[in-house]
Amino acid sequence: MPVNCTHPIISALTVAALLLIPIIGCKAAPPSAVPAQAAQPGVAGISYDPSAPLDVTVTSLGGQGVRSYNVRFRGANGGFVPGLLTLPAPVAGKKAPCVLLLHGLGGSKGNMFLLGLSLARRGYATFAIDIAGHGERARINNRPSNDLALLDMRLAAAQTVIDLRRATDFLATRPDIDSRRIGFIGISLGGILGAVFVAEEPRVRAATLWSAGGDWGRLVTTSTHQFARTFRARGATDARVVEAQMADVDPVFTIARFAPRPLLMINGASDTVVPRASAQALYAAARTPKRQIILPGGHVPDISQMVERTLAWLDRSL
Repeated sequence: MPVNCTHPIISALTVAALLLIPIIGCKAAPPSAVPAQAAQPGVAGISYDPSAPLDVTVTSLGGQGVRSYNVRFRGANGGFVPGLLTLPAPVAGKKAPCVLLLHGLGGSKGNMFLLGLSLARRGYATFAIDIAGHGERARINNRPSNDLALLDMRLAAAQTVIDLRRATDFLATRPDIDSRRIGFIGISLGGILGAVFVAEEPRVRAATLWSAGGDWGRLVTTSTHQFARTFRARGATDARVVEAQMADVDPVFTIARFAPRPLLMINGASDTVVPRASAQALYAAARTPKRQIILPGGHVPDISQMVERTLAWLDRSL
């Protein structure tokens, strides 16, 4: 379910970590363009054009060994998308695998910084972007992310799926990243949108979805999140009507196409934000190879367990 799933301790540590990084205002030369290809059918009316210029700007945030960079590139409909690239300490003659990261509702790419550091220490690069209408990006129809109308959420979802595909195009231009070993981790709303993305993007080799589910009709009509409660207060209580509006960004209809690439889902046993039935609907729709881990707790169960299980999964899969 769409939610800012950042644990309060993690959030505080993230802010502290970001404050310790010196900002070095040097801009790298734009990487080479991706090979020209024809525009492809997209999501919810937004097309994916891998031949469109990325117009990338990369600004160093410093660091020794592990390094971080602010990135700006053109995404869906030519709009600019801000990203945070974290690279592990370089190893001579080797390219790093890379994991795309996507935050939850109300969050931003900065919420993924500590996870990126953990992965970098394991040898993985990471690239986190802001979901449409979040972080540094302009609001959709001037609404805050927690008060999006249903069709606004559909637009944000479709834009973000295409933005992630363009982010993958950007990674393919990096000589220090192994574009044959791209993974994905999405949290809550990031996992819901990410499940649509990975089904559409053949270059992603493995995916992990934290606290995510499917069936927008069920989510909006049963979740305890404020986003869903607001809709119900406005009279949106018919799951069939909700699903009809959100079907083209519902991962239950796309996730099967991710196979035969490996999928891991981690959910909390007592989650009421993404109810267990929604998580099970998404897992049931996926095909093998797949695995689901149910941890004690609610929407954000034991973070250390989630990270540990995910790292082991990525080591086997990438």
